[in-house]
Amino acid sequence: MRGPAIVLLCLGLTGCGYIGDPQPPALNIPMPVRDLQAEQVGGKIQLRFTIPDLTTEQLPVKDVTVDLRAGETPIAVAARAPGVVEAEAPVAAAWVGQEIAFQVRLQNAKGRYSAPSNQVVRRVVAPVATPAEFGARPVREGMALRWKGTAGSWLVFRDEAQVASVVKPEYLDAAVEVGKSYRYRVQASVKAGTGVAVSEKTAEVAAAYADTFAPAQPAGLNVIASTNANELSWERSTEADLKHYRVFRDGQLLADAVEVPAYTDRTAESGKKYSYAVSAVDTYGNESPKSQPVEITTP
Repeated sequence: MRGPAIVLLCLGLTGCGYIGDPQPPALNIPMPVRDLQAEQVGGKIQLRFTIPDLTTEQLPVKDVTVDLRAGETPIAVAARAPGVVEAEAPVAAAWVGQEIAFQVRLQNAKGRYSAPSNQVVRRVVAPVATPAEFGARPVREGMALRWKGTAGSWLVFRDEAQVASVVKPEYLDAAVEVGKSYRYRVQASVKAGTGVAVSEKTAEVAAAYADTFAPAQPAGLNVIASTNANELSWERSTEADLKHYRVFRDGQLLADAVEVPAYTDRTAESGKKYSYAVSAVDTYGNESPKSQPVEITTP
């Protein structure tokens, strides 16, 4: 009986699946960083990059050590997992006036390094001073910003979005709306090799835009007297937000909400002397100074 049992055993073995050749263990080398950025802000170099999700064998990255360097000088980075990383290094005195190359590699738990990242070269300059005495105030044309500084240019931010780059320490934000509040900051910028270096941004200045600006004084008032009425006319005001005019006789309000630059005084009495003036009012209730008065005697 031993013979048939051996045959059955052999048949069973030949029916087993083929396991294949042994595979080498995964190296788990991270993919290289490809998006390294470096910018000088004040007295610091700010760096930003992304740790990839996968290794070169398309396996998930679990734990890495970041080797970030400025030339040969290491920059400490605490991050160890995939995702966006932000780091910074103080500007060393020896770097000022020099071109410094920044590069990063990733090291896995077994000490194996990724390929180097893209290299970023920056000419380092003396720290750029933050603009001083920054303020914002409403004017008729918009929000007027002013500050002090000696940089080559300045970047203007409204509600954290850059809205302008200017070469004078002032800016008029004409794209404001009455009744709304805005938050402003300014940042100085200077040339640094083929790039730029910037200052820290100023502290935020919040300002509400309100129209408190009266229309211009009406001009050209003319009065024609007749036995039945006195006819007044004047030059049309040019303000876009003009609402109406007011007519005054002997210093007292005679007519309000006059929509055209003309008015007929039908209450004037014959033989009396009158003094007329007009003012302009805008949609926000701001009233202009009264026009130059015109005196006339009704026939």
